[in-house]
This record gives sequence, C-alpha cells and structure tokens, in this order.
Amino acid sequence: MEAMLAQKRRVRSPVGAGMFYPEDRKETLNYLGSLELEEGQGGHAQAIIAPHGAWSYSGKLVAEAFHSAMGRSENIKRVVILGPIHDKREKGLFLSNSYSFHTPLGNILVDKEMTEQLAFCGKFFEINDIPHLGEHSIEILLPFVKYCFPQASIVPILMGQPKAQYIYDLAQALKAVITPVLDETLIIVSCNLSYDNDQGTARVLAEEVLKLFAERNSPALANAILNGRLNACGGALAAGLFESGLLDKTRTCSVADNMVSAVSSENSTVFYSELSYG
Repeated sequence: MEAMLAQKRRVRSPVGAGMFYPEDRKETLNYLGSLELEEGQGGHAQAIIAPHGAWSYSGKLVAEAFHSAMGRSENIKRVVILGPIHDKREKGLFLSNSYSFHTPLGNILVDKEMTEQLAFCGKFFEINDIPHLGEHSIEILLPFVKYCFPQASIVPILMGQPKAQYIYDLAQALKAVITPVLDETLIIVSCNLSYDNDQGTARVLAEEVLKLFAERNSPALANAILNGRLNACGGALAAGLFESGLLDKTRTCSVADNMVSAVSSENSTVFYSELSYG
C-alpha cells in the first residue's frame, strides 16, 4: 500500500531551475507578471511552438506564444507538451508516470488517462520517467503553463533521436486521442530553430525551418530533419504534429516578427522564434 501511494504521489523535480529560469517563486512571479499575460486576454491558438532557451534570451518569445492562446484560458483543461531529448543515446517516445511535475509556482498534475490512451495507440510509446528526469526541454516551459492555465493538467511527451517511425507513430496517436478533445486542449512543441558555429549559416537554417513550420509541410520538414540538413531541436515533433492533421490549413499561422539568437556553451549560435496556429 505504501509503495502504491508513493507511486501515486511521485513528483518530477526540476533540473533547469536556477539555470535556465528562476528557482524562486517570487522572482518567477515577478518575471511572468512583467510580460502582460492576463487570463482571457489573447488569441485562440490551438497549438504553439515555443523555444526552450534560457528565459533571459527567449522568455519574451515564449510569452508571445502563450499569449496567442490565452483567449482560450477558461476552456483549456490540458496541455499536451512535446519536447526533444538532448541525450543522443535515447531512442523512442516517452510519456511520464509521475503524478505531477514541480514548478516554482506549484505542481502541475499529469493527465494519467490521456497518457495511457496515447501509450495504447502508439507502437513506440513508453511510460517511463527516466528520460524525463534529466531533460529540460519541457520543464523550461512549465512555469508559463502553470501561470497562464493554472487549472490545466499536462501530458508530457519526449522524443529521442528522430526517426521516421517515431514521427508517424506520434502523428497517429495524437490524431486518435486528441481529435475528440481538441477544443479543450492546447498543444505545445518545444523547439529551437537551429544551431551552427557560423552565425550566418544558423540564420539561414532557422529561416528555412520557419518557412516549413508556417507551411505545415510535414514531409519536407521530416526529410530535412532525418537527413541532417536541418537541425531544429524539436523539429521532428513539429513534423509529427503537422502529420497528425490536427492543424488543418484552414487554421491561421502566426509567426513572430523577429528571431532571437544566443551563443551556446559550445560556441554555436542558436536561433529562437515562436509560432501559433489558430
């Protein structure tokens, strides 16, 4: 019985707090409060693409992405959030068996029912917290989720090294499980556009990724990611979302007016932007 209760209350602890974003609750609230994110005030996006860089570089872009969906804040019951795994050894699609994820603003419950439905519908899904424990691509966006949609649960999905079968599997599972509840769901893809040691090359790659994102061109995007021509960190997850058909071409796509760049610890230039799909 104690083991069952411990499993039920398992909380995924953050690894990026204090490094990518504030660890302190008051500091987090002050930062988010400065971004003009007000309940019910904003667009009605069904899905957004937001970066997972340090907030000092990309936080305002993340806020713009979330603002594009805040007109739906009263109706959003869950947030399906897709993120890449930076550890190149990981392969597959990983759901979480945690009860909740911790943020400086409080814990966010995991939607266990939808987690199990996705696992049932996908061949390559695994309910396994191990890949989640050291990965920041989803975590870095969760304080925004808690602040903007405080009553929503989350469905965290990580993808290891991109493969065509993972993209297809993700697309089919999302289509089957999300379609009936799309009106009460927000989908988030955590994605950085490009990185390269040469800033000019990184910019060209980022611009092409944005073009494919705006077109929702899943085949071209998937091919470019899989053959290594584009290196968007999270691009394969966007390809899976587009392939699912949840964002049909009748929905509008809005792209940020500007891109932001930063130099990584490996001296690569990383480009960030955000998009929303209404």
